[in-house]
Amino acid sequence: MCRFAGFLGEAIAPAVLLYDGSHSLEVQSYRPRELLDGHVNVDGYGVAWYPGAKPVRIAEARPLWHDSDLEPLLRSVRSTAVLAAVRNTTPGIPVDRTGVPPLVHGRWSFALNGFVSDFRRRAMRRFHERLSDSIYASLRGASDTEALFLLFLDAVRSGRSPVEAMRDLIHTTVRITEPLETRLQLNLLASDGERLLATRMGSSPRQNTLYIARRYPASGPAGTVISSEPLDDPAGWDAVPEASLVEVEEGGSSVRISALEPE
Repeated sequence: MCRFAGFLGEAIAPAVLLYDGSHSLEVQSYRPRELLDGHVNVDGYGVAWYPGAKPVRIAEARPLWHDSDLEPLLRSVRSTAVLAAVRNTTPGIPVDRTGVPPLVHGRWSFALNGFVSDFRRRAMRRFHERLSDSIYASLRGASDTEALFLLFLDAVRSGRSPVEAMRDLIHTTVRITEPLETRLQLNLLASDGERLLATRMGSSPRQNTLYIARRYPASGPAGTVISSEPLDDPAGWDAVPEASLVEVEEGGSSVRISALEPE
């Protein structure tokens, strides 16, 4: 199961999310505190940021510390919106770049901290059947992350607001998987460069954790961070309730948390 972090606010270097803080994503890749499934997150890393209207993505299917040039590169750029993740691959899903979050398409970037259990054997066809032809043509891999992302994009393209599209995605996933009796952990994170959306949701008694910091680091630029685990002192972070949707807008200054109601 992955660990991720997203930022919206005054421009920062993407490296801040991966390397800064006592419990950065780099640390979480080998010593996570709250991972429910698995032990480490060394099956890949990815970063997406916004130099303009569309995101740029770097992703590799190898541990974060493998590339000594990555940190200097990520300190040399600035962005007002950043998504970053370290990956723990779900069993049965290929360990390749197509499934390393965050994924990008058009102006959207997207990450999953979680899984649809037994995705390829039991659920993948059902997800792909729901995609429009134009979105299906963008399909590159066989991961649950990509299938969820493309369903979200389809909902946005159909005219749903991003918040409605995220709610639709959760409800659609539950409808598809309920008859299959598969387990779900659906901590999702998405950005179009102007907002952050995140969910905390799961079908198990224990759901993946999710936290918010209204300023990170404490002395850094104004903005909001959403992360699987606190990136530094936990005292500066608020836990997101289970079965919730988080909306961050207005340059990171507006944060709304609402319940993910069942249909």
